[in-house]
Amino acid sequence: MKRRLSIGLGIFAVAVAVPFASGTPVLANLQKAGEALVKQIIQPEVKLVLAAEKQIITTNAEGKQEITWQALEGEVTVRPGDVLRYTLISENAGDKPAAELKINQPIPNQTAFVLESARANGAKLTYSVDGGQTYSEQPMVEVTQPDGTVALEPAPAEAYTHVQWDFSESLAPMASVKAVYEVAVQ
Repeated sequence: MKRRLSIGLGIFAVAVAVPFASGTPVLANLQKAGEALVKQIIQPEVKLVLAAEKQIITTNAEGKQEITWQALEGEVTVRPGDVLRYTLISENAGDKPAAELKINQPIPNQTAFVLESARANGAKLTYSVDGGQTYSEQPMVEVTQPDGTVALEPAPAEAYTHVQWDFSESLAPMASVKAVYEVAVQ
């Protein structure tokens, strides 16, 4: 037992003496390492808020159709043909810029993406037709032709599975961006 205790004390003495021999105390080294680690770990705090609205079409006194949007909250019923608009607000609630911000949003089941409805200022838009594995500005699908050959054609709205907004500029602290897209209930 005494032998183990003396070996343990010997290792402790070497661990304490080596940093002082190098001229830098252990606590100073630990503090520097901790600061470097914190700088690497601290990430921007981006909050995402998703809201949904249902398109309401009415006819005004002059007989013209007007489109308005009704906020959807709680349990709601939608029917085939209804158009829903999703709005995503991304806010950098941290104190560090959010670089390379990409927002991916799936197209909900039993809906179809409304082509050309996605938008956001300053974002590059890309779309996926394979469950979010790959993205393209103009997704293509293979279509078998009457003669049996296979050709690439633009993907139909029903094939879209995800929308992606890629913001090239960093999102400054306390700044926010807004992205919108629409789907039709099937």
